[in-house]
Amino acid sequence: MLKTRLPSFLCGTVFGILLTLAAGILFMRYAPFLLIVDEPVEQADIAVVLGGGGGSRLRKGLSLYEAGLVKHLVLVDNKKNAWDYMLGRFCPNCAAEGKITIIEGSRNTFTDAELVEKYCYTNNIKSMLVVTDPYHTRRASLIFTAQFAESEVQVAVVSSGDFGSRFAPDEQWWRDENTLQTVWAELNKIFIILLRKYELCTH
Repeated sequence: MLKTRLPSFLCGTVFGILLTLAAGILFMRYAPFLLIVDEPVEQADIAVVLGGGGGSRLRKGLSLYEAGLVKHLVLVDNKKNAWDYMLGRFCPNCAAEGKITIIEGSRNTFTDAELVEKYCYTNNIKSMLVVTDPYHTRRASLIFTAQFAESEVQVAVVSSGDFGSRFAPDEQWWRDENTLQTVWAELNKIFIILLRKYELCTH
């Protein structure tokens, strides 16, 4: 009896291992696509431009403003002067023309969402477009959506479309160390966010 069961057991084990490996390979191949959110751009009160990046986020925000899709830009970072160089390069008259408000005090994306929520409440904001770089969009979407879940403010996340020095998902991104580190770090952060959300829901 043992002799007849052993081969089928081994076949099942091997099949399970191969299936797991194939699923893992497919997941890793297409993982970067899961990180990217680029929601339809509709009219909104403000564009919230998150700090960081090489200027692509600010350029995207400015393009939304110039297209008449938003009425105002809100720039978020740890200190106001973090925007000096990019504003001087891309929109030196923005502050004088009243196009922007800079919010300081950012420590991470969670505090960005908290600071922006306070700004929205004070200024009667009802809709926003959150602008960040492609591989940061999924995490930004999770955090901002959760922060504004109990408010009437509509939130959409828009990708800057600029991968900078990183590879795009449809390229051989796993061959580039910088891209690989970014994708892995974002996946881990998203996993932690989802795990915490699950823990909150089960308590």
